[in-house]
Order: sequence, then structure tokens, then C-alpha cells
Amino acid sequence: MICQRKSITSIILIVTIISFSTMGNLISVQPNSVRSMEPFFTLVAKTNRGGFRPDYLNFLKQHLARIGINVDVVVQDWFSFVTELIVFRNFDIAYLDFSGSNGDFLSANKEEYISQNTILPDVSKMYSENGTLNVFGYNVDMDWSSELGTGINDYYLSLLKTTEYSDIDELCSYYWTWEGYLMNEILPCVPTFAPKTYTSYWRNLEGYNMSEGLTQSWGKMNWDGSHYGQESTKELVITDSAWIDLNPLFQDDSSSRFISSAILDPLVWCDTDGSVWPHLATSWEIIDKNILRIHLRKGVKWQPDPDELFVDENFDVNDVYFTLYAWSHLSDERDSFNWICGMNIIDNYTIDIHMDSRPSTDEEEPYNNFLGELASRLILPEHYLNQTQLADGVTPDITHESWDWFTSHCFGTGLFQLKTFQEGTETELSLYKNCWLMNHSIDKSNMDVEERFGTKWELEKLRIRIIPDQPTAFLEFEAGKVDMEVVTGYPEMYDEYDLDSDLAIQSDFLPSLGLYAFNLRENRAFIGSLVPCPEDPTMTIGLAIRKAIAYAIDRIEIDNVIHRGEYTITDHPIYLTFDKLCHPNIIEYNYNRERALGYMAKVFPEYWETHSDYPTYANTQNLFLSILVAVIFSIIILALILGLVLCFAIILADIIQKNKK
Repeated sequence: MICQRKSITSIILIVTIISFSTMGNLISVQPNSVRSMEPFFTLVAKTNRGGFRPDYLNFLKQHLARIGINVDVVVQDWFSFVTELIVFRNFDIAYLDFSGSNGDFLSANKEEYISQNTILPDVSKMYSENGTLNVFGYNVDMDWSSELGTGINDYYLSLLKTTEYSDIDELCSYYWTWEGYLMNEILPCVPTFAPKTYTSYWRNLEGYNMSEGLTQSWGKMNWDGSHYGQESTKELVITDSAWIDLNPLFQDDSSSRFISSAILDPLVWCDTDGSVWPHLATSWEIIDKNILRIHLRKGVKWQPDPDELFVDENFDVNDVYFTLYAWSHLSDERDSFNWICGMNIIDNYTIDIHMDSRPSTDEEEPYNNFLGELASRLILPEHYLNQTQLADGVTPDITHESWDWFTSHCFGTGLFQLKTFQEGTETELSLYKNCWLMNHSIDKSNMDVEERFGTKWELEKLRIRIIPDQPTAFLEFEAGKVDMEVVTGYPEMYDEYDLDSDLAIQSDFLPSLGLYAFNLRENRAFIGSLVPCPEDPTMTIGLAIRKAIAYAIDRIEIDNVIHRGEYTITDHPIYLTFDKLCHPNIIEYNYNRERALGYMAKVFPEYWETHSDYPTYANTQNLFLSILVAVIFSIIILALILGLVLCFAIILADIIQKNKK
């Protein structure tokens, strides 16, 4: 009987604990109150397939529903999406990713931005009225100043290009002023994340530095023995998509750019920390503010052309003149070279470039980002590509067979030489052992070449297997047939490889920026409207709606759900890798539904006047849960009382039975 009483007591105790635990859980899962309302209007949001971009738009749809904005999400193929951005422009919001390879900005993260060793972000490409990447549709009418004779935003951008800076503090002040104005008064976009990229490789590879890249790590790398499945310790095997065009003048894909940049050299080199180093150019100086004089490196030899018709050719000033002429007159990016208004050859290894940041005006004005352009442009072989010209005797004839051949058989002055190519299978690059970087007879005293590029040169070959299917690439990597694989965007593979003792992983911030881009054009009825707000005539309806959207987007939730909280949220319209140029007190559009609704109230004041205590689904949920908890609590109390009564009854019966005995 004693055992029976103990069992009953234990059961009652366990039931009590479980009951109160359940009740606590019920209380803890109550959702945040999110007002449910009929949408005021509908916006169209578009992006292209691939990556997380469609997911970002799905989150946008959910978040904007909280403030009464419906979103129609459209996911397109890449060509259709680009056509939409450039031609049709039938969207209100677009999700875009910008990266730092040749297209828009250059990555920089450095202590010294001043003097003539400066690479600056050319933000005018994205944010000025005539910028080649101005997908937002900003125009000077949005913030016209009669005093300035232009839009305030474009005025600030012109200062970034033309102002001579005495020190880093002055330089930063100009960038901070522009950034603050853009994100507070124009708000063309909502920046999202500064992502990291992850690369996994077999641990017996020594000397690899992901931040420096393969080219700059090559002279430092070697294999410490062989790994599982490895065929040779004299090569490195990676994967990529198929390249399209090896002539840098006409490239628009990263696979082609990677190979060209391994074979061809720029005039100046930008290290991962943003520091600028001489390369094919030994030095440069500014003469009379507008003339850039470049001195070239002597003794550099071109690799033989594919047919070996030109051997033992020296790099000289003709290659530089030809390359800059081709970039500014023939390339797909010729609009980026309006700053070059003339070139003069001084001698075989010296050239003067006349610069003008505002070619539309009569007066020549300084151009500050010349190093950015020189670092991102690869020098072409004039002796090969300029064999014939058009009738003017100047313009190269791109119909000559050498141009067609160069598209698939490029050669240069760089570390690597194109050895073989099997279409759809692989591209093989071999170390060019006569490269000037490894030639001790060539003066490289101002390059710190041994520290920056290494001295080992043990690896002889880079094989690039064409495997566009990522799951297949992972299988080949795991089988040891590939030495290195990017795992960015595949957290499950990252976790698996991180636990494998035979593999190593490196990560780095990308010179990259993701953003929700707004269509500012007036034909977008709401988001681009220039009509003053009814409740705040100092602000346009379009700006108020854009601010409401910015505060309604919960980027922390997106990061936690999609990226496991590993991405860095940014409010800057430039890469975080620009470090000190990023405004330290930039306006932050952190999730704040109340503030978002406040901006919506500037546009639709009559709604809040009549719906100030409009009920919410979440409040209804809370009421239901409260009632449910109260009912469950009452049942539990009743059960406890009954249990105690039963317990006392058993004890009393036991006592009576003992007394009878």
C-alpha cells in the first residue's frame, strides 16, 4: 500500500510538472503582433533565377504585406531580366548583386587613399544620371538645384571625381557627405548583405591564400604529399563554367575574365588590401593636374602567338597606346574611357595621357580614379592585333583573322600560358617559365615581388575542368579528382567539409553588394512619384514609400533563415571593402514596422484617421491562446485537487484499516 501511495504521488507530481511546462510553452510561442490590412497598392518585383535572389523577393513579399503593400514576384532568366532592366523597365523593385570584377567598383581596403597611389570606387557609374549602371533611373530633376545647375546628387558625385584631396580625412568627408545625402534624400536602393565566400581544398596544399587569389598564391604553393584520388603533385585542378571570349575587350562572364587575367597583365596591380603596386608600369606621375605620365617596364617579353609568327617580341609603349585606344573606341566598356581626351608617345617606354573628368565642358578637369581603370584593364599585343587598320589608318581592323584567333587563343605577358583547350571538358594553363616575374635580370625592386608572388614556382600546370553542375563538381572534389572547390551558397557542404580532417576551408569577404533596387522613374505610380506627401510636403510620395519599404524589410530574419546569420548586413551603397570611405554614421534602415507605418501614414493619412485601433490577426491569436491557456490551467488545477482528494482518501482508508486491526 505504501508503494501504491508513492506511485500515485509520483504520478501527480509528474503530471503537474508536464502540465506547467506545457503551459509555459504555450505562452512562449505567441507570435509578434503583425497588423493585417488590405493592401493599398501592388508593386512588381523582379530578379533572375539562381542563388538566393528569388528567396529574397519572397521575403520582401511577406514583409511588405505587414504594411499594406502587395508584391507580385517575377523570376526571369538572366537575358530577360537584363533586358527588363535596360530596355523595358517594367518593375518597381529589382534584386541585384554587384561584384568587384571589372564591372562597377574595384575592391579596396587600405590605409592610404591619397596622392597618386589611390584607387577609388567610381560610384558615378551606378548612381549618376548618365551612369552606365544606373538601373534606378535617377535623374537630376529629382533633386534639381538652380544654384548648382544640376541635381544635388550629381553635384556631389562630380566633386568625388574632380576634387584634389590633401589628406584622407578630407577625402572621406566628401564620400561621407555624398553617401549620407544619397541614402537619406534619394534612397535608390536598400543594401542587404556583404557576403562571404568559402573555398574548400585538400589540406596537403600549402601556401594557398584565398584573399590573394590563385595567381598571387602560385609562387608560394606546393603539395605536401598526395591526397586521395590525386593524379599529379605538379598541377592544381579546379572547376568552372565554360569560358566564352578570351579577348578582354568583349568579355561579360567571369570564367573568361579569370583565364585572361591569368595570361595578360595590367599596368598596375591592386593587392587584396587595396594597395597599388607597379606592374607593367614602373611608375607614374601627374603633370599640370591633367596629364598622367606613365613609365613602362623594360625587358618584358610577349609569349609567342599561337602560330609562332611573332617571337621574341618586346612589350613597349605601342602596346599601351593600342590597348587604351582599343578600350576607349572598340570595347564594350568604351563609355568608361571618356576621361581620356588624348595620348602622346614620349619614347618607347613613356606615354602621356591627357585626362578630363568632364569632357562635355570646355575646361579640362582632373580625373582621380585613373589607377582604378589602369588596374582593371589588361594590356593587349599590338604587334598581333594591329596588323591592319581601317581606311583612317588608325582604327584597328577587328575583322582581321588575328582578332578571331585571339578570342580563343589569347596570349600575353603574364604568369600563365594557354596550353590546351577541350571544348566542354577542360582548359589547361601552363606556367610560363620565361615570364618577367620570374626573370631575375629584370628590375623589380619597387614591387616586393618575392613577398607578394612567392619564389617556389613548384606547380607547373593549372587545369580548369568545365563542370557547370555544382553537385557533380562536389562529387569530383570528394573523389580527389578536383583539388579545390567553392562552397559558397551550400551550407550543408560547408558543414560536411569542415568536419573532414583531410580538407581545409578558407573564407573572405567579397567585394560585393546585394540590394533591393527601386525604380525611381516617374512612370512608376507610387514608388517613383514626385508628388509631395499630403501630410509632409517636404517629402515626395515616392521617397516616403521607399523609406517605408526600407524599414519594413527584416534583413536579420532573412540572414538567419537563409544564411544562418553568417552574412554581414550593410547600409552602405558601396562595398564594405572600401573600409574608411564607408560613412561611419550612415542612416540605418533596421527593421521597424512602426516607423514604416509612419511613412505610409504620410501618404495615406485618411486610413489611420479611421483605423487607429484596427484589430490584428495576431491580437486575435493572442486572445485565443490566452483563453486556451486559461482553460488548460483550470483543468490542471481541477485535476490536482481531485488527485489530492484521492490521495487523502487512500491515506484515510489505510489508517482506518490499521485501527480495525
